Amino acid sequence: MTAPTTGSDTALLARYGNALTGLAAGDAWGYQVEFTSYTRMPAYPVAPPAGRWWTVSDDTQMTLALHWALAEVPDFGDIEAVTDAITRQFLLWQVDPDNTRAPGRTCMTSLRNLRAGARWYDRVGAVESAGCGAVMRLVPTAFAPDPYRLGLTALQAVITHKHPRAVVPALLLADATRHAPEQRGRFLEHALTTAAQIYNGTSTWTTDPYLRDVLAPITGDVPSYLVKGLDDGTTDILTAAAARLEQLRHMPPTEFGDPCAGIGEGWESASAVALALLVADLATTSDDAGTAALTGPEALAWASTSNGDSDSIACIAGGLIGSAHPEKNYWSAAGLTPTFEPLYAEEIATAARRLPAGDTD
Repeated sequence: MTAPTTGSDTALLARYGNALTGLAAGDAWGYQVEFTSYTRMPAYPVAPPAGRWWTVSDDTQMTLALHWALAEVPDFGDIEAVTDAITRQFLLWQVDPDNTRAPGRTCMTSLRNLRAGARWYDRVGAVESAGCGAVMRLVPTAFAPDPYRLGLTALQAVITHKHPRAVVPALLLADATRHAPEQRGRFLEHALTTAAQIYNGTSTWTTDPYLRDVLAPITGDVPSYLVKGLDDGTTDILTAAAARLEQLRHMPPTEFGDPCAGIGEGWESASAVALALLVADLATTSDDAGTAALTGPEALAWASTSNGDSDSIACIAGGLIGSAHPEKNYWSAAGLTPTFEPLYAEEIATAARRLPAGDTD
């Protein structure tokens, strides 16, 4: 049976399911060693979870919360309603008894401020942080309809992280995730091209009306805001990752070493996205024999064996790799069948049956 064309609704839904599964699998794989330095890893690369269940962290939990938020809003054009829905779902996660899996400090602080009555754009609202919490959970907004995708991606970021270097990497990652079949093997190249377009004023992002309206409470100059998000280190980190990619293309995977070397440790959004794009490029680029440097499962293993935020790096990479495949159940075909805890297995399966579509009429 041939795979559906990448532009079909069937393919899009399959990609969403593959992205959610890859995200959760990478999260669970890396969560085992999240705070373990590279020199103290139990294996090189780290083996997949060996217990009864693959235990996910806050990365998967917040991704699912974002999915349910988008699922309950019939009209994405109502920014206030979307903001309230995302905030409500994040606040439910904040007090969930399962929220004991190293939740991010920025997320928790911002949500405490919102629970106390602040809006994200207030001075005492969302924290002015570029932490990776803004990017590790965005898969649902990447699959939203075209008129809303950029703005929704920015919105889910600023609700807890309102720094430009949180928002701009989130936009780059959402673009890569949505268009993964066309960008595979060229994720870093495309991100740098998009950055150049923002700098020279030819990017359509700078005039996106929904993105403009989302960011209106904090800026009336979207082009300058995007440039600030790039100037604050993002472009340099992407450039370093692209240079590392060219080095690794000529090496056997056994010699790759720490994914973070020369790039950053993934605790903040720019390096987390750059590392995920690097991993995904190596897992989706075919050589002359039609073989990628890493299989999907090997990519999750390598991403997890890092000196940095292993679960976030691997989860973002897993979501991106999954989204590059329009065939249903890509991960099981690749030999990976993670056994998630029953609650999360059911939530992932349910979420994978419904795209975050809103009302596109």
